[in-house]
Amino acid sequence: MIRFISPMEYQNYVPPANKQAQAVYDYVKPFIENGSSKLIANVDTEVWLAQVDDILMPVTKNTTQYENSYVCSFFSHYISYCKEEMDIVGVGILKYLFIPLLSLLGWIAKLAEINKAVILNNFMLSTNLYVPVSKEQYKQLVLAAQEKFPDFLIAFRSLNEDYNAQTLADLTGLGGIKIASRRVYLLKPKNIRTKARNHLRKDTKMWNTKGYYWELATLADIRDMDRFYSSLYLEKYSKFNPQFTPAYYQHMINNKLFYIRMLKQKESNKGVCGLFCNGLGATPPIFGYDTKSDKSEGIYRALSLWGWQMIQENIVKQMNFSSGVSMFKRTRGAVGRTEYTVLFNKHLSYGKRLFWKVFAGFINHIALPFMIWRKY
Repeated sequence: MIRFISPMEYQNYVPPANKQAQAVYDYVKPFIENGSSKLIANVDTEVWLAQVDDILMPVTKNTTQYENSYVCSFFSHYISYCKEEMDIVGVGILKYLFIPLLSLLGWIAKLAEINKAVILNNFMLSTNLYVPVSKEQYKQLVLAAQEKFPDFLIAFRSLNEDYNAQTLADLTGLGGIKIASRRVYLLKPKNIRTKARNHLRKDTKMWNTKGYYWELATLADIRDMDRFYSSLYLEKYSKFNPQFTPAYYQHMINNKLFYIRMLKQKESNKGVCGLFCNGLGATPPIFGYDTKSDKSEGIYRALSLWGWQMIQENIVKQMNFSSGVSMFKRTRGAVGRTEYTVLFNKHLSYGKRLFWKVFAGFINHIALPFMIWRKY
């Protein structure tokens, strides 16, 4: 059974009686009741639910909203964010070639209504995680979405050829278009070999020497959580990362999909690491510290240890460390993989289909090889 639950229908909807469905139902509740921007300041979207038999998925629906975070704006992801990245990653004189090209692409993208999209299984986080869904279920879901939202692009974010190989094969086999989004770093127990273990032993020794320890985050930690995350992801990296509000941090502390810890030293908060867990995997959408702190304190190394420890102790089977800091992650056993978005647009006009065909070709055959070459 496929069913879409609109914001108007949410109050009277009864979710399937299982932990996964209840957790997702609870997760979207404040988004629907209070509005998405009350929880994530730069996410203006209409939040729905999709029920696939006994599985529940959050769904976002957008039209324009070009200033949104990339988590529900393809314009921000492929145009605005990339322009910012030029200065962060340092592409040199190539910047003067790429900026005008991105501006031209942005103009064309708006004409093609790039942001008019319904994104399925979208938790509005940097990385979405998936629970097992069969090809037949995906087929029925996509058909139902195309019928329910006939003028909207249908999309799935955050798919890679390692953790989501079967899902990617199923969706592309159903006619989906695969478009690269970024490079991410993934970890499984088999990846932690001798060299990686040596680095992790040094990190653990540093941890013990500095006297770091973990404590579960509480409501009293929200101010520091916001300060640490903002320092790293918004001030150092990009305003197009999700701008979580205090209301969202409170929601995360209370939601069963998240496990949030504060890194402490002598009873003082030094950083935050929050894991989002769904299906077999986990990823840290909340991660941060005061970037002005002395590098000799090793706070980034200390924060990162939790994810590696969970893999080593077999608490989770897969850890998606998202993008960035590639050398650090590779030396500790993580492997770089391309993350994709899969799009369904055969129900749209010829002009929009042509745009996505050309745009996907540019991203997959020009931008992606460049990202791999630069080892992002």
